[in-house]
Parts: sequence; structure tokens; C-alpha cells
Amino acid sequence: MISRHSERLRVRHAPADIFALVSDVERYPDFIPYLTSLRILSRESSGSQLVFVAEAVARYKFARERFVTRVTADAAALRVSVNLVEGPFHILRNVWQMSELSDGSTAIDFELEFQFNNMVLDMLIRANKQRAVHKMIGHFVQEADRRYPVTGRASGPSDAGQ
Repeated sequence: MISRHSERLRVRHAPADIFALVSDVERYPDFIPYLTSLRILSRESSGSQLVFVAEAVARYKFARERFVTRVTADAAALRVSVNLVEGPFHILRNVWQMSELSDGSTAIDFELEFQFNNMVLDMLIRANKQRAVHKMIGHFVQEADRRYPVTGRASGPSDAGQ
């Protein structure tokens, strides 16, 4: 069964900064604890799009898995799309769509679809999906807070879910 998750959140950083963070996949292991390594296998650009294939190794509880994704980062559209090439998933799709709000902050529309090939791993992750996704998004928000200036209302931590 395919697990789907989508949500909209607001972060108090400029859309270009959030796009730069999400498209900087080589640095994910620096701030996402369950990613033990990530390397770019190929990279090509065309216009505002950068397309690359990335290999990652993730560890979650007792499982350690390697997977390869094709990432399309479109700077003009402020959109990062991730699709499975190979790995423990039957399906893996992820989209981050950034748009600027009137106060200069960013609305992020986040979509994730996945299904693991391993039924036990799929059930484990699906049972904790909401928590796992919020934790992952939280790592991105914390990294954005660390890297970039705050926009919008008075300074303070980013507002997830607004």
C-alpha cells in the first residue's frame, strides 16, 4: 500500500534560501541524522534546472538501506522533485514547492509518496510516518534557521504549519 503525506508549512526565510537548502542534497548528512552518507553520481543542467542522480545510505532503527534517486531542482519554479531510481522502495516520490508569501517568508508545499519493497520495513515506517515526516521537515527548518536570515514577522524560530 502506498503511503502519502502532504502538508503546507510556512518558514520565515526567503524562498530562494529554502530552495538552496533543499537542493543542496550533498549536505543532507550534515543535518539529517539518519542519513549516513550521500554522494552525487551524475549532474547535468539545462536552463534553470539542475538534474542529478544521488546515492544515499540511510539508517533507521535496525535497518540500513542504500537508495538512488533522481533529483530535479528547478530554480525558476522554486521546485525540487525527487524520484526513485533504485533501492528498497517500490515507490518513492517527493516534491518541495516553495512560494513567497506577502511578508517575504516562504510557503512550502511538501508531498511524499512511498512504499517499501520489504513489507516489515514498510509497516514499521508507515506506523510512524507522521512522526518521521515531521522530524525530517524539522531538521530542514532547523538548518534553515541556522543558515539564513529570518524574514517576515519579528525574529524567532520558523513557524511550521502556518
